[in-house]
Amino acid sequence: MNMASATQEERTGARTTYIITGIFSWLGALIGWLVWKDKGSFAKDQTTEALNFGITTGIGFVILSVLTRMIPMLGILSLALWIVQLVLSIMAAGAAGKGESYRYPFSLRLIK
Repeated sequence: MNMASATQEERTGARTTYIITGIFSWLGALIGWLVWKDKGSFAKDQTTEALNFGITTGIGFVILSVLTRMIPMLGILSLALWIVQLVLSIMAAGAAGKGESYRYPFSLRLIK
């Protein structure tokens, strides 16, 4: 979905939210969502997408943390999840910079 009517401010907010989500997971997404959700429909849609993905990966990190305590070799999966989170967020930031909506391939849609 192309949202050509998205303002530069909305694009910047969405792009920034995706980048900080890639690095800081749900916390970065929450900050971006709180700052930019009221700036326009594109910003609200994309920051909500980032927040849902951040929550999803945050849940994944918690589960992996518990499992790693039982089976230490699973710790590598946390690194893999972080890399996937970073790569997908960079892809999302690129799309947002062009004013295109991005949907993560997997994400719990908890926030509407």
